[in-house]
Amino acid sequence: MKIPEKLFLFINPIIKFLLRSPMHGLFSDSLMLITFKGRISGRKFTTPVRYIRYENLILCFSSSENRWWRNLQGGAEVKLNIKREERMYLAEATTEREETQKWLLYYLDLFPGDAAYHNVRLEKDNGLNQQDLEIALQHAVLVKANLPLYSSA
Repeated sequence: MKIPEKLFLFINPIIKFLLRSPMHGLFSDSLMLITFKGRISGRKFTTPVRYIRYENLILCFSSSENRWWRNLQGGAEVKLNIKREERMYLAEATTEREETQKWLLYYLDLFPGDAAYHNVRLEKDNGLNQQDLEIALQHAVLVKANLPLYSSA
C-alpha cells in the first residue's frame, strides 16, 4: 500500500522525532535520517528515508521528481542518523542505469512493499512487473554513502 504523498508532510516530522528518540528501535532497522546542506541556500535539511546496508555501503532511493537528492550530485558530506548514531559520510546521488538497477532490485527484494513507491506492480507470484520496472528505472535515483568519515559531536 502506498501512502499518499501529502500525508508525508505530517508523517515525516513524527518519524524524525521517533528516530531521534529512545523509541527509535520501532523504525531504525530500515529508516534513517539524512541531513545535507542545500547547495544554493546553504541551509541544512533532514529527511527520513528507508535504507539498506551492504558491506560498507549505506544505500537509499529517491525519485528524480524529488529535489533533495540533487544536493548530493557529484558527492557531498551528509550526516546519517542510523539507530540513533550520527556519523558523517560522503554520499553521492546517481542515476546511472546499471548500478541503479542492481541496487533497486536488491532493495525491492528486501522491501517488496516499497515497489508501489516506484510505481512497480507486483505480479501474482510477487515478482516485479518488468514493464513497470523499466519505467521506474528512468526515474530512480540511487544515493550511496561509503564508510563514515568521522563521528559527529
